[in-house]
Amino acid sequence: MALTIGSAFTIPGYTTMAAPDYDIECDATVYAADGVVGYPAFWWHYLSGPLGAYPESETAFEVQAADYNAMGAVLDDPERWPVISVQLDGEAWLRIVYRNIEDGAGLDFVEQRPGRPAEVVTSVEGHGFTSAMTWAELLAAAALPDERLTWAQRLILMLPMLGPQELSEDAEEILRGAMEGIGARNRSALAAALLDALDWRTH
Repeated sequence: MALTIGSAFTIPGYTTMAAPDYDIECDATVYAADGVVGYPAFWWHYLSGPLGAYPESETAFEVQAADYNAMGAVLDDPERWPVISVQLDGEAWLRIVYRNIEDGAGLDFVEQRPGRPAEVVTSVEGHGFTSAMTWAELLAAAALPDERLTWAQRLILMLPMLGPQELSEDAEEILRGAMEGIGARNRSALAAALLDALDWRTH
């Protein structure tokens, strides 16, 4: 698996502490990594990590151990924080940033809108998470036109943003459809595991 990370850029207002002394705050340098969504190994990582659907995610894709480990090395690289970008309405973007700080790693969902500082609207940490989206908002955002990402990819990428709430009666069916869209095999088991994980997270 030949993974290629794109060019470096900054998200104005999304900051970190600058090396080597780490006493000055600066805009964080991140790296475009949209291409990772084309690999089953990414979805295995994403479903089992931020979304907590393990071990079901392990059996959902045909992924060699070497490919899984290679993807992990890209996603966890402390020198080049990978970012997946999801276009929202108008010129707004959701930047999903792998914040690979030693002893402070997490996944930041950063909303970037023209003329405003970036805002971290959701973070998934090793010890917990914050939330920023309702189920109805998630479905609406996933359905926005996108020439880069499919509906299924968009929905799953934004799924960690869900807050405490009751989901619709067809939520499991919708999740099964999203799992089919990314090529997962055991879709029913995986959708059920995601709902169980979301229930634990949101209550």
